[in-house]
Parts: sequence; C-alpha cells; structure tokens
Amino acid sequence: MVRLWGRLLVALGLLLAGAGSAQAAWWQAKTDHFTVYSEGSDDKLREFAERLEKFDYLLRKMTGKTAAEKGSPVKVYLLSSEAKVKDLARNPNIAGFYTTSDRSAYAFLSRSSKGGTFGFDAEQILFHEYTHHFMLHYFPAAYPAWYVEGFAEYFSVVDFPKDGSIRFAQVPMARVPGLVLGQPYPLKQLFAQTTDGLNRADGDRYYGTAWLLTHYYFNAKTGRSAELSAYLNDLARGEAGEPDSYFAGGLEGLEKDLKAYMRHRTNMLVLRPGEMQLGAITVSPVDAADGALIEDELRLIHRPRTEDLPGIVASIRATAAKFPQSPHALALLAEAEWKADMRDAALVDADRAIAIDPQSSRAYAVRADAMLERAHDSDRADDWKAALTAIVRANRADTEDPVPLALFYQYHAMRGGQMPELGYDGLYKAYTLLPQNPNYRFRLAHALAIRGEYAAASILLDPIAYSPHGSGMRDAALRLKAQYDAQVAEKGAQNPAPAP
Repeated sequence: MVRLWGRLLVALGLLLAGAGSAQAAWWQAKTDHFTVYSEGSDDKLREFAERLEKFDYLLRKMTGKTAAEKGSPVKVYLLSSEAKVKDLARNPNIAGFYTTSDRSAYAFLSRSSKGGTFGFDAEQILFHEYTHHFMLHYFPAAYPAWYVEGFAEYFSVVDFPKDGSIRFAQVPMARVPGLVLGQPYPLKQLFAQTTDGLNRADGDRYYGTAWLLTHYYFNAKTGRSAELSAYLNDLARGEAGEPDSYFAGGLEGLEKDLKAYMRHRTNMLVLRPGEMQLGAITVSPVDAADGALIEDELRLIHRPRTEDLPGIVASIRATAAKFPQSPHALALLAEAEWKADMRDAALVDADRAIAIDPQSSRAYAVRADAMLERAHDSDRADDWKAALTAIVRANRADTEDPVPLALFYQYHAMRGGQMPELGYDGLYKAYTLLPQNPNYRFRLAHALAIRGEYAAASILLDPIAYSPHGSGMRDAALRLKAQYDAQVAEKGAQNPAPAP
C-alpha cells in the first residue's frame, strides 16, 4: 500500500509539474489593435484583450475616428510579477510602462497588479498612456500641457461591468486628495506651465485640475465648451492670444465656474454593448523559442544600458543554442550583438537566420546595418549594392515594418546626391506606421526642411516641442522649430503676398 501511495504521489507530482510548465508557457491574444502576450493562457488573457479593444473603440467613438484604419498594433506584455515590471523599468515605483521601439509601440505590466482606492492600478496607467498614443496618431498638435494630460486622465478611469458595457468619464480617485484637500491648481498657472518641477502634491493637483477642466469642457451644458474650443484651436494653429481674452470674466471667471462645477456631482458616461463593434480575438500559444525570448527581447528593446548588453547577448545566445533552427532567435541574437558592437558576430548570425528563413525582415535589417557601415567605410559599389539588396528584402518580407523603410532613406542619404522621391515616401510611411516614435518624427521633419518645406517641418515637431514633460528631445524640438519658423518668415519676406 505504501508503494502504491508512493507511485500515486509521484504520478501526481508529474501531473502538477506538467501543469506548472504549461502554465508558464507564453500565449498571445491578437485583436485588431493589440497583440497581448501573457505567461499562461486563461480567461483572464482573453478578457484583458477584450477590455483593450473596448477601450480603443471608446476612444474612436468619442472622437469620431471610426474608420477602418488601424495603424500598427500595440504590443502589450503581461508579466508574471510586479517585481519583473519594476526591474525592467528600473524604477521601484512603476506599475506599468508604455513607450515605443523603432518597430512598435509596446507596454508591459503585471498580470496581478492592482492599486488601492486612492492609487493607480496598472490598467489605468496603460489606458492613460494609450490615450496619449491615440492622440499622437490621430490628433497630433500643439496642445497645452493641461489638455494633453487632462484628455488622458478623462478616459483612463474606466470599468467594465458584467453586462458588457464600458463606463467612463469617472473621477480619478488618485487625484481626489489633491483636489479636495489642496484645492484645484490655479488656472493662471495651469495655463502657463508644463508639469516640469512639480512635487507630488502639486502634481496631483495639476493632473486633477487638468482632468476637471477637461471634464468641464466635454460637458456641453456648462456653456464654456465653445470658448475652450476656440482657445485650443487657435493654440494649435499658433495664433492664440492671452488666455484671459477667450473667456467671459477671464481666467478668474472660468476658475470660479470650475470650482462650482467641482462641487456638483460629475456624471459618468456609459457605452452600451450594442453600441460597440469589436473584431475577433484570437488566442494561441506562442512558439516555444519565441516565448523563451520574450523577456530578453524586452530587455533589449527597452533602453538597455551599455553595461547590460553583454549579459543580454549571452542570455539570448544561450536560448538560441537550445533552438538552433529558430530564425527569430538568431535574428534577435544578431540584433543584440549589433547593439553590443559585436559587428562580425551580428552579421554571421543574421546570415544564419536568413539561411533558415529568407523572409526574416529583422535579420535582413541587421544585415543592412552591417553592409551600410561597410559601404560607408569602403565606398565600394558592391558593398552599397549589398546594403540596398538587404534593405529591399527586409521591406518585402514585412511591408509594415518601419525599420527597412527608414533604412532606405538612410541609404540614399549616406550615398549623397539628390534624394529620390521614393526615399521620402519610405520615410513618410515609416512615420505614419509609428508616429508615436519621436525619432521618426524628427527624421521626417529634417527631410521636409531639406526640401524647403519649413512650415510643415515645424508643425510636425509640435507634439514634441509642446510635450508636458521636459526632456532633451523637447529642447531640441523647440530649437529646430525656431529655426524652421525663421526660415518661413524669411521666405515670406522675400516673397510677399500680392496686394489684393
């Protein structure tokens, strides 16, 4: 009997071990606008993907962007713990993160993270950042900082009742203490500044007041919507006067009405299931090799420090050795080696990936980088030809990958001479695939300036130049805008408009 129980316990242990390993495998849910990766497939993955699609539909419904245009899907990674999220973000206070690589917009958060009543949960952070993503894609402009953040706060607090609806325009509870205890942020300061240098308390008041003013703006019954629209439209065109001039009673009058609005109960809004049109959601297992590389790939694309690259290369190389026939593993290894300045190894592994899969756009892109560098040094015709061949094959393998399109423009810029129209077209498409990536926006602005289209180049930089958050990129965008605007003024002086 003891032996029998022992055998049963061993068998049960094997079953549990098998269940555990299956649960640890990566699965993906594909929707019209997202690809969600999760450690383990269960109802939670499908439900989460459905919530993302409902949220996207909400934004489209409320902004009128209901056309079939999709853009590049956002990749969302559900990691197994908050510790992994904090480690990857290199920030102990972060529950979720959104940004862009040169290929896609992506976000990562924990499968289980939740905030308290007066805190932020990871989904709320994701919805806030996705609203920024949506605005940059469809409504890029020189908005004031308060509206950029207020718009994101307005939509980020949502819930999904069991009846299939989505409730939105709710009070962001994390901002309540600042609004109630600290009073709304003074509007003269709200209209005049960005989020730079705010401490925690003032930051909560700033964001809370931005949400309140946006909520007030979207409520047509307040009677102030037309005034705010006029101000925002003039600001986006670069024609705004002093804020006081737009509002009856000036900003003081607006502030008085806003405080009165805060004292009344704000109504949340509901989008019913029958009003939503969602595409299919497909859940499937991720290839074993691809799944084993997901976290290393995130480490590679998420702003790795130079000192971290050798360790990332070693980890990817070890996984690639376990899956020697995986072109994705070899292409990723080549990309990591290229970033770590292991030039020869990168080219070798890119070619190994291509030998297994001649449709590996990622491997061809690494090969193109290597050949462009070689051609730049040698200026030999066959090296330039090899670089161009790799770029063209990378583009043919994946026409929706912005990297080969940007490389095509780079190739012609490096060779010198007149840029062919096709080069501009390629860079423009790279930008339209991923307008949230500031590098593509800068490159296209520079290309437009080279063509003498200074006004268009200046406008293109508006979302970066007027970002609510200070950065070196914002400073660079402001400097370039000043240069381009000066060129526009100079051209206007040289070619004055004819008298009517």
